[in-house]
Amino acid sequence: MKIIAYGARVDEIQYFKQWAKDTGNTLEYHTEFLDENTVEWAKGFDGINSLQTTPYAAGVFEKMHAYGIKFLTIRNVGTDNIDMTAMKQYGIRLSNVPAYSPAAIAEFALTDTLYLLRNMGKVQAQLQAGDYEKAGTFIGKELGQQTVGVMGTGHIGQVAIKLFKGFGAKVIAYDPYPMKGDHPDFDYVSLEDLFKQSDIIDLHVPGIEQNTHIINEAAFNLMKPGAIVINTARPNLIDTQVMLSNLKSGKLAGVGIDTYEYETEDLLNLAKHGSFKDPLWDELLGMPNVVLSPHIAYYTETAVHNMVYFSLQHLVDFLTKGETSTEVTGPAK
Repeated sequence: MKIIAYGARVDEIQYFKQWAKDTGNTLEYHTEFLDENTVEWAKGFDGINSLQTTPYAAGVFEKMHAYGIKFLTIRNVGTDNIDMTAMKQYGIRLSNVPAYSPAAIAEFALTDTLYLLRNMGKVQAQLQAGDYEKAGTFIGKELGQQTVGVMGTGHIGQVAIKLFKGFGAKVIAYDPYPMKGDHPDFDYVSLEDLFKQSDIIDLHVPGIEQNTHIINEAAFNLMKPGAIVINTARPNLIDTQVMLSNLKSGKLAGVGIDTYEYETEDLLNLAKHGSFKDPLWDELLGMPNVVLSPHIAYYTETAVHNMVYFSLQHLVDFLTKGETSTEVTGPAK
């Protein structure tokens, strides 16, 4: 089999090479993203593997169809940057990696939470300003005394619940499709009650259309004064402008944002202009009670290995069996 991979990062290359050696398949990889121009490199290949946050446009699928390529597997979870209508129109089948390392993302959410509970952004700001004494005046809170509301009890949410519970926190959760059976580590509540009761709100829900701005003005109004919000899930979940207003008013004690609402536009600006050109990002970046990171919650050695190996195996399954257990036919996380 001949497979071409796009968006290859330096940290993935060793796994691409090892996978090709282990399986005996031909694998060609490129650092460039998959678009209407680079897709032309896929002529003569059996399938495409890719990773990117920039859009998969309709023209990509049109050319895949013209080249006789039926299968695309992506090395991540989210499909909100994929033109699903065009994909189906041209008969392209898709697979993602729904659980490459739930622990990686859950641990990152916990890290942001602890950082904010102990006011480390404020501490660091004062130390950098040379005021050692003032740096020691920011009293923190203990996680074991908090109520944590986990939104989404899929693979990642379940790990997050165990981590927070391990610190002694009370954990409540919301999911429109709750787990069956016993779940002694947490109690399900309504979304409204989760907003009202939680000291910390940790998001692990998909970026589907109905979840866009699920954290909106009404949600913020229901939250406790001094609440903390953590988003390591998808960029569209929080109304960022309203979030900023709640940070400025003091209603929110802090936020941890790994998936920023305008990250796709900002990355396109970065490529075109050399900067984000995003005043909202710049303002958040300057706030000591905001933890921003560049969509790296997943980024561990274990996760990168699994993203490469799992996604390529899914492509082999498509090509040899005509199916894979992780085929995506609609929006995914």
